[in-house]
Amino acid sequence: MMLGRSMGLGRSMGPEESGERISAKRKWAAIGAATALLTGSFWVVLLAFDLWLGDRTVEEIQAGAEVPFTTSVGMALGGGFVLMLAGFTALALISRRVRPLRAVAVAWALGGAMWLWLPFVAGEPYTPMVAGFGAGGLVALRAEPEHTLGRRVVAALLITVYLFLLLRIALLAGVIAAPLLPLPAIAWADAMAERRAAMQPPDEAGRGPARRRPRR
Repeated sequence: MMLGRSMGLGRSMGPEESGERISAKRKWAAIGAATALLTGSFWVVLLAFDLWLGDRTVEEIQAGAEVPFTTSVGMALGGGFVLMLAGFTALALISRRVRPLRAVAVAWALGGAMWLWLPFVAGEPYTPMVAGFGAGGLVALRAEPEHTLGRRVVAALLITVYLFLLLRIALLAGVIAAPLLPLPAIAWADAMAERRAAMQPPDEAGRGPARRRPRR
């Protein structure tokens, strides 16, 4: 059953989450644990690219320079994907996401898809990983009745564009911030949705989905 009505930027995200609402403390614990794992994934993948490409420039690669794919490169990339899976798993389980295994599978597929095709557009590995973390995070993180897919998608897009630009203005700052911002951006979108729901007139709010008390 679809939750609620269309609220601003799209409909509620899907089937109602089981049980009472989780507390803000639990939500941020899930985001913190997942962000730590995703940050590890980010740096392991950057290590893989360093092992793979070395000191070769873009011009050399475009000119046909050999870039052998070694076992160590494959292991590093595989480790990055495993850490990303662990991050989305932590996000879903700690936030008490309904049907967490299915949500994690979808999140991992979305994140991996961003990693595979977006580097050809962005020309670097940082932005695709940010996009992958955002795309997977908006699926894996538990959604309450007033949270909408549209707001989460907009937040993920905005943080990806912001970091794409920051990386071209201040590379070091962009690289440091890149894995830390996608999930908090989604939480910010959820907070805006909650604020909008709280500001609805009582008669209008009464027709929407009931807000459940948070639990730890």
